[in-house]
Amino acid sequence: MQTYELVGHEIETPLVNAAGSINGTNPEHIVQAVGILSRTAIGAITVGSFTVPEQSGNEAKFGSPVYHRDRETGTTYNALGLPNIGLDGAKAVMPEILARAHHQGKPVIASVSPVQPTPEIGDTLNQIKRLIYEFQLAGVDLIEVNPSCPNIFAEDDSCKPILGYDLEGMQQLVTELAPWTGTIDSKVGIKLPPYISDEQKQMPPELAKLLKEKPVFGFIVTANSVPNQVATDAAGKPILSVPSGVGGMSGPATKETGRQQLRMWNDLIGDELDIISTLGVDSGQELAVRRRLGATAAGVLTFLWQRSNWGLAVTDLLQDWATAEEE
Repeated sequence: MQTYELVGHEIETPLVNAAGSINGTNPEHIVQAVGILSRTAIGAITVGSFTVPEQSGNEAKFGSPVYHRDRETGTTYNALGLPNIGLDGAKAVMPEILARAHHQGKPVIASVSPVQPTPEIGDTLNQIKRLIYEFQLAGVDLIEVNPSCPNIFAEDDSCKPILGYDLEGMQQLVTELAPWTGTIDSKVGIKLPPYISDEQKQMPPELAKLLKEKPVFGFIVTANSVPNQVATDAAGKPILSVPSGVGGMSGPATKETGRQQLRMWNDLIGDELDIISTLGVDSGQELAVRRRLGATAAGVLTFLWQRSNWGLAVTDLLQDWATAEEE
């Protein structure tokens, strides 16, 4: 049987679940979800994104809805705000997560994300370094740094800037992590937002040059949900409860954006870094397309959110992919 490789780890298939699919404020549910996916032929399992403090998310602050699905297009909008059990909670359940996943031969990817800086938890860079260090000690196989979540709000209800769109901030992040290269090796990757506007498209060539010059990261994940999108009702009123109704857009309607981002990063990075392609992956056929476009693996999120039986959903997708590969 053919096997595949992701950042030095042998995986059964080139499919992973994207960050956000296994997360939340209930540690038992996180462990249970890991167990469910571990029993499928999925290649690797992502948990998180985890932040240093535990977070209740935007629903606790702004009410509902913080998630909406357009039934006609399958497009989803979310402003969940990274509800999660925090670093201490994640460390407490990580032994069970690793045991369940490793028993079935699945590497575990821990996704980590900074939040608004405070004196207690430190600035953005110190949060990221602490999260990487702690999850390394916990024994996770890979760590995904997520500087791209668009749905974190401060106490004054202002939205946290997206670090992935700040070239100077990204340069500082890579420079800060570069001295750790010997320790981090290739275990750490970075999730990048989609670069869509003319202004945003100026950044990837510079960022790719930086990533090549300072080999801190062993893989990239592209792309996050499309940020700053507003779902509206029939009267044109924003549906999501957060300020201005803005959220991250994903689902089948973002498929071409996901492909475009993959093409761009494959051209810029080539074989130097493994690429996990997300955004709009909704079938085995699409997994085959992403592989042909240069992805090492593809990640699913909305695909799982919209299905109650994850085991069956993953099995069906992978059977569809096997058929597509034979064509």
